[in-house]
Amino acid sequence: MPEPAGARFAGLGIGADAEELYLRLLDAGSASAQQLGAWAGLSAERSLAALESLADHGLVERPARGQRRWTAAAPDVALEELLLQREVELRRARGRINELMRTYRRRQSGAGELVEVITGRESVAELWRSLQLGAREQLRLLDRPPYIRRSDPDTELALLGRGVTMRVVYESRVLREPARVTEIRGFVRGGEQARVLPELPLKLAVVDSRWAMLPVSAGTESQHVLLVRPSSLLDALIGLFELYWSHAMRFPATDTETEPEDRHQRLLGLLAAGLTDESIARQLGVSTRTVQRWVRELMDRFGARTRFQAGIQAARADLL
Repeated sequence: MPEPAGARFAGLGIGADAEELYLRLLDAGSASAQQLGAWAGLSAERSLAALESLADHGLVERPARGQRRWTAAAPDVALEELLLQREVELRRARGRINELMRTYRRRQSGAGELVEVITGRESVAELWRSLQLGAREQLRLLDRPPYIRRSDPDTELALLGRGVTMRVVYESRVLREPARVTEIRGFVRGGEQARVLPELPLKLAVVDSRWAMLPVSAGTESQHVLLVRPSSLLDALIGLFELYWSHAMRFPATDTETEPEDRHQRLLGLLAAGLTDESIARQLGVSTRTVQRWVRELMDRFGARTRFQAGIQAARADLL
C-alpha cells in the first residue's frame, strides 16, 4: 500500500504542506517561495508559512538578504537532529508515567490499584501490544492452549533485536502443530530461549518484573485478562514462572541429522515433554517403529526396564 502524502515526517511534527515543499526543494536544490507554491498548488501565504516551519525545524535555509531562493538542508543531519529531539521528548514523557500513575491510583481503592480487569478482544490486544512495546529488559511467558498468536512475528523479533531477553515455556501440545513449531524455531534463531513441559496451569506474561498479564479464567484469554502491577501477587507469579522454567526441557533442536548421542538427547527431551511415539516420529521425521527402536536402545543403554527409569538415569548423567 503506498504511503499517504504527509505521512513520512508526520511523527516529527512536520505538516503535509511543509513535507511537500521540502521534497520538491530537495529535488530542485533551491527555489523561491512562489515557485514552490506553484509546483505544489499552494497559495503564496501557505507556501511561505510551510517554509518558515521548515526553517524552524532546520530543514531549509532562509534566503540571504536581498535574495528570494530557499535552499534545502542535508536530510541526514537535519532529520537526525529532529529524531534526537523526539527521543528526548519521549524520555521526558516516560519519566512522567510514575507521576501520572500516582494520580491515577489516588482515584482507585483497594485491590484496584494492583489488579485491573481488562475486557474486550480489542482492549486485550492493545494492552498486550503496549506491554511488548514497553518491555525494556525481559519478557517471560507461559504459553498453553488455546494457541492464540502471541504477536506479529516481526514484533517479537524486533524485541529480541533491541536486546530484550525472552524466555518462554510452551506446553508440549504445541509440538503437534507444525506451523507453530516452525514459527517458534524462527524465534529461537532470533534469540528466544524456549523450553517445553507436558502441562502448564495457565497462560502468563510477565514484563520486566513490572507487570503480569493472565486470563481471568481458562478459555477467556482473548476476552478478559488481569493486569497485575508490582505487589506480592506479582512476586508470586514471577516465582511460578521461574519454578516451571527450572523444570522445563529445552525446545527440540531443528537438525534431524544428528549423531546418535545427540539423537538420544533429543529423544529424551521429547519423551520428557510428554509426547507420544507418533508425535516424536513427526518431530524427528522418522517412523514410529524407528522411535520405538531408539527408545529400546536408550533403555538398554541405561539398564532400565521402563521409560521412567531411563529418564532418571539420563538425568543423573546430566543428559536432561
